Amino acid sequence: MPVILAALMLCLLLRAEAAMSTAAAACRLFVTAVLPGLFPYMTLSLMLTSRLSSRMSPALLTLLGWGGGSPTGAKLLGLCPDMTRRQRIRLAVSCATMSPMFLLGTIGGWLQSAAAGVVVLGSVLLGGLGAGLIAGCFARERATCPAFAPADSQPPLSFGEAVEAAARTMLLVCGTMVMLRVFAGLAAQAVPSAALPLVTLLEVTAGTQQIAGLPLPLPLRTALIAGATGFGGMAVLLQNRSVYAKSFLPLSLQMLWQGVHGAFSFVFALGTMLLFC
Repeated sequence: MPVILAALMLCLLLRAEAAMSTAAAACRLFVTAVLPGLFPYMTLSLMLTSRLSSRMSPALLTLLGWGGGSPTGAKLLGLCPDMTRRQRIRLAVSCATMSPMFLLGTIGGWLQSAAAGVVVLGSVLLGGLGAGLIAGCFARERATCPAFAPADSQPPLSFGEAVEAAARTMLLVCGTMVMLRVFAGLAAQAVPSAALPLVTLLEVTAGTQQIAGLPLPLPLRTALIAGATGFGGMAVLLQNRSVYAKSFLPLSLQMLWQGVHGAFSFVFALGTMLLFC
């Protein structure tokens, strides 16, 4: 690991101008496309859940997680300590993607089609539901689960406390976006022919923006974006795993189930667009 880290640092120094330009582009994308859709919802969801701790249920957490996307869904995982491992895995897989506000507002705008944004949203939610259910069926319950702090041990959050907590999470989101986008840019320079797949795999927000601009039919672009956002990309996966007890779901398994999520989302979106649009 030290050798790999040193090599990456050397790459940044040798490609300083390109790395800084890519990092700046990632910051702009975060401010204009991600922050507006995540920050207000997360602030309100933290205030709400801190007041419903005694009535929290997996179903309610799933609905709130769907509404906020990543990493809101992951952050809410610790608020219901009585969930089983299967329930946690279902929530982790189904909510580990982009927020509805991003899919409807940003993606719909990039595709210049509000209907396409609705199709992406519906496909990602259905894909997450299907992948989460399958992942839960394959999961084995353990005698002991990772410790989660009881939600009722925390007092209700004030507006300022919720804003502060959400802002810290937004800094995590921005940081992972910048780091993975820079790595994707460096890798794309080494393998130019694989630039778009590399960017999408590592930092999905930039990848979906590029997919939206491809000279392809709208149904195919919509399906590709649904598949990409269903998978989430490494930046989104790392964001999620930074805010919950990740020992209940190894990274390799989460990548597998997010791949299933993405495949389902692609098929649902393509079928919907070909049938109705």
